[in-house]
Amino acid sequence: MKYHYLFAAALFASLSLHSTADEIVTSTTIHEISLFRDGALVTRQGQVAVPAGKSTLRFDTIPTHVDPTALQANFINQSNGLIRNAKIFVPEDPDENESVKELQDALDDAKKEKALKQRIRDEASANIGFASTMRMTFSKEFGKINEGESLTLDQAKELSEFVTETQKTAYAQIDATEKELKAIDEKIEEIEKDLKKAIESTRLLASIAEVEIEMEEAGEIEIAISYLANSARWVPQYELRARPDEKALDFGYFASVWQHTGEDWSDVTLSLHTNQANRQGNVPELNPLQLRNQEIYYKGGLSSRAEPSPTAEMATLSADAAVSARRFQNLEVSASTVSFQATIPGQITVPSSRDSSAYKVLESSLEAEFWSEAVPRIQLDTYLRAKIRNTLDLPIIPGQALAFVDGKLSSKVALEKILPDEETEISLGADANIIVKRREGSQEDSNSGFIDKTTTLHREYENEVTNYHTVAHKIILVDQFPIAQNSKIEIRRKSPDASDVTIEDENNGIFKWEAELAPKENKTFTTSFDVIYPRDWNLFPPL
Repeated sequence: MKYHYLFAAALFASLSLHSTADEIVTSTTIHEISLFRDGALVTRQGQVAVPAGKSTLRFDTIPTHVDPTALQANFINQSNGLIRNAKIFVPEDPDENESVKELQDALDDAKKEKALKQRIRDEASANIGFASTMRMTFSKEFGKINEGESLTLDQAKELSEFVTETQKTAYAQIDATEKELKAIDEKIEEIEKDLKKAIESTRLLASIAEVEIEMEEAGEIEIAISYLANSARWVPQYELRARPDEKALDFGYFASVWQHTGEDWSDVTLSLHTNQANRQGNVPELNPLQLRNQEIYYKGGLSSRAEPSPTAEMATLSADAAVSARRFQNLEVSASTVSFQATIPGQITVPSSRDSSAYKVLESSLEAEFWSEAVPRIQLDTYLRAKIRNTLDLPIIPGQALAFVDGKLSSKVALEKILPDEETEISLGADANIIVKRREGSQEDSNSGFIDKTTTLHREYENEVTNYHTVAHKIILVDQFPIAQNSKIEIRRKSPDASDVTIEDENNGIFKWEAELAPKENKTFTTSFDVIYPRDWNLFPPL
C-alpha cells in the first residue's frame, strides 16, 4: 500500500486553509528555474482570491536553505494592487507536520499489528509443543498399571487424533501468520521509507514566505514569487569527438544538474547561467630556466648587480601567487555575473535528490586543425591538440571534457572559457602515435682564464620524433635555453638557429619547432648552448 498520498493530501489541505483573517495561505506551482553555479532562482506562480484592502499572502513549504534577501514578488497581469513587503524566514516554533504525524501513526499501527501476529504465531508454536509433550507422556505411561487401571488402546487412538489435529491446525496457522508477517514487514519498510522522505522534506522545506499586498477591490489575482535556493547547481560537461583525418571535431555540450532543495522541479523551463570550473590534465607548461650563483642565493649576499634576496624572491612569488589566486577566484565568482543564458528545449523535470542528472544542451561539428605537441624536457608523452573556432550560439565555459579520438576514449581534459566566434587551442589527451626520445649529446665542462677565471659548460640535447600515424601529421616540439639572472653569467645559444624556431618571448628562453612528418618519418631536433660563469661560483640550479 502506498502512503505518498498522505503527504500530498496533507500538503494541499494545509494550503487551502487561512491561518488568520488577513493572512491567506496561497498555493503555487514551480514555473521556471534559472540555474546558476551556486544556486537556483526558483519562480512560482499561483492564483488566489483576495479581499479589498490590506492582507498578507503566505507561502508555505519553501526550501529551508534560501537567500533571505533575494525574495521577489510580482503580480501577473495585475494593475490595481500594490506589494508593500516581502520576506522569507524559518519559523522558530514550526507547526507539527500532519503528513509526518499520519505516517508515524500508520507505522505504530503496523508495528502493533505485527506484534499481534507474532503472538498468534507463538501460541501456535506452543500448541505444537504441548501436543508433542502429551504424546511423549502418554507413551511413557501406556501399559503401566496405576491404581488398578491402565491406559487403553482406544485412549491412545483418541490422543493420537487430538495430537495430529492440533499440530495440523497449528502448522497451518503458523504458515498463514508467516505470510501475513512478511506482508506487514514490507508494509513497515514502505511506511518507514515514506516517513524518512517526509521528515527530510519537512526539514528541507521549513521556510515560509510572506507578502503584504493592498488591493483596490476584491477578486482573483495571479501572483509570482521568486527565491534563490542554495542547494542546487549545474556544471558543464563536454564530449569532444576528434576526427583528425576529416579535420573535424564533434562537440557535445551537456549540463550536469543537481538539486537537493526538497521540492521537485516538474515540467519546468530550465535556464542555465554562467558557472565556474576547475582545471586539470592539459599540456604542461615550461617555466623560465633562471640561473644564479648558488652561494649568493643561499647566503643572501649581493653582488654589484645583485639579485633579490631569498626573502624578497619569496615575497615576489607570494605576490604572483596572490594574483593567480585572485584570477582563480574571479573564475569562481563569474557565475554571479550573467554573461549568457541557455534554455534547455522543452519542459524539464529535475527531482530533489542526492544524485545529479545530465541533460543535453546542444551538439555541433566544428572545423579543426590538428597537431601533436611535446615538451620532452618535462616528459616524453605527446598530446594531440586542436585549434577550433567556437561557432556555437553560446560560450564554452570552463568545465571537464571527455576526449575521444577516432571513436576511442583518449582522456579527460579541461576546457577554458571560449566566447562565441573566438579561436582557441584545446588538448585532446596523449597521442600514442607520436614517439619522442630525448638523448643527452655532448656534455663538456672546461675552465679558462688566468685573471678572469671562468667555467664553461657545454650542453647538448637531441630530441628524436617519429610519426606512426598513417597520414602526414604536424608536430610541435617545445624546448628552452637557460636565462641568466646575473651579468656575470653568459649564455651562448648555438642551436637551433632563431630562424628555425618560433620564439614568443625572448626573455623566457622558450622556443618551438614545427614540422610536418610523413608516416614512419622521424626527425631529430637539437638544442645546444654554452654557459660561462665565474669559476668560484656554484651554478644554481645545476645543469
